[in-house]
Amino acid sequence: MIKLISLDLDGTLLTPEGRITLASGTAIAKAWAAGVRVIVNTGRPAQEAVFFARKAGCDLLVGGAGGGLIMDGETGQVVRQRSVPESSARRAVELCLSWDAQLMIFAGSQVLVTARYKKLLERWYPFPTFHEMVTVTEDFLPYMEAHGLPLVKIHGEKGPGHCPAEELAAIPDVTLTTSSTHDFELTAGGADKGAALAEIAGRYGIPLEQCAAVGDSENDLSAFRAAGVPIAMGNAPPNVKNAAARVAPSNREEGAAWAIMSCL
Repeated sequence: MIKLISLDLDGTLLTPEGRITLASGTAIAKAWAAGVRVIVNTGRPAQEAVFFARKAGCDLLVGGAGGGLIMDGETGQVVRQRSVPESSARRAVELCLSWDAQLMIFAGSQVLVTARYKKLLERWYPFPTFHEMVTVTEDFLPYMEAHGLPLVKIHGEKGPGHCPAEELAAIPDVTLTTSSTHDFELTAGGADKGAALAEIAGRYGIPLEQCAAVGDSENDLSAFRAAGVPIAMGNAPPNVKNAAARVAPSNREEGAAWAIMSCL
C-alpha cells in the first residue's frame, strides 16, 4: 500500500506551460483524503518547491535543488542541506566557467546568475517566485566566499561549445545528472532525489517500499531506485520509462493525476 507519493515538477506535475491542472489538484486532494502524503521533490530551488507544493495542496516538507536541500515550507527553515566540499566546489565552478554554458549556482538557499542570463530567464522562465530569490553577480566564487555560501548545486544549460561532462564527473564527492538533453546538474556526492525522498519519508515514518516516485528525467532515476513504485511520465525518455514499474500519460495528458490515482 502506498503511503507517500513523490512528484517531480517540470515535465511531471507541471504542464508544458508550467501550470498545475485542476485534475492534478483534485487527485492530490483525494490522496490526502485517503491518508496518502504527496510531496514535491524537484531540481528547482526549494523556495519554488514550497510555492508549487502549497499551490497544489501537497505536503510542505519538500525536496529542492535536486536533493541538495530539504525545506519545511511551514516555517521556511532548511531541514537539511548537502553541500559540495569546498575544494570540489571551486574546481566545479571554475571548470563550468571555462565552458560555453549558462549557469545557475545554487549557493546555500540563494541562486546566483549573471545579468545576461537573468534577462534570458525572464523571457523563457517566467516564474515570479524564482526571480524574486535570484541574486545577480558576475563573479560567482568571490561572491560565495564573501558571504560564506556553500555550493549546493550547479545547473548548466549547454551552449554550442565544449562542455565535457566527464570532467565534472571526475571531480571527487559530486553527483552528476541531467534533467534534459541540453543541460547538466551537479550536486554533492550522495545528494540526489532518492536521498531527499528517503529523508522525507523517514521523517514521516513511512518505509520506502510504501513510497511512489513520479518523474520524467534522468535526475529522477535515484528516486525511482529508492521508491517501492517508480512511475515514469509518458514524455520521459526510454531509459527512464524502462526503469519504471508503470508509465503514466504525458504531462500534456494529465499524467500526474493518473499517476497519483494509480496509487490509491
